[in-house]
Amino acid sequence: MASSAMTYFDRAMNRLRDLGLVPEQGEEAPIVALLNRLTALDEANVTAIARTMSQASLFNEVVREQVSSMKLGERYDDITDAFNSIRDDAKGMVEQLEDGKVDTFERIGNIWMKATRGDIASRFDKIKDIYLAVATDSRDQIERERTILEAYQDFRGALKESEILSLGVLEKAEAHWNAAKEEVGKASEAVAAFAGDDLAERARLELARDEKVRELQDDEDRYQIAKDLSDN
Repeated sequence: MASSAMTYFDRAMNRLRDLGLVPEQGEEAPIVALLNRLTALDEANVTAIARTMSQASLFNEVVREQVSSMKLGERYDDITDAFNSIRDDAKGMVEQLEDGKVDTFERIGNIWMKATRGDIASRFDKIKDIYLAVATDSRDQIERERTILEAYQDFRGALKESEILSLGVLEKAEAHWNAAKEEVGKASEAVAAFAGDDLAERARLELARDEKVRELQDDEDRYQIAKDLSDN
């Protein structure tokens, strides 16, 4: 079962890595240190859970920031503005020729138009260049978005597999806890049943009981961690 979770996880991480979205190894996620306390119960499954949970924030951040930033609208606006400027300037040039001549102010206006916006032919070339660039980037960004979303779906699969694994770990933790409670009961009964005068023997029995109580506390802590993990 752990291998299935890791298959989803590795596939998801490889997709992000191919896009250059996996940062260099940083600080270990706090949850990893907590989950390390469960490795004695089931090392393989707990390791798979820890690896998955440690990257949850990365995947949420990638989907939130990368997908939401994929906007092409500004360059489409540039195309629209260029078409509008061509239409307006062409209309102005037609109006200039209606009286059969172009006066000095109109000539200055035409020179200023070419200097600031370029002539109409060059603006059509610019529109073509922008459109081709947008079309290329659209394909690239659509493919990038698809890869990111597929990575997130794989990660969701890893999370679901981790949920299944955590229920198995919880079952083992509960079994260990119950067994520890029985051991404490037996050790306590041994102390209560001791009726001899050998103080050293009584002390040994009490020490054995105290060790069992300590083990019980550890098992109870592990059970609570496993329960919190499975509940979330």
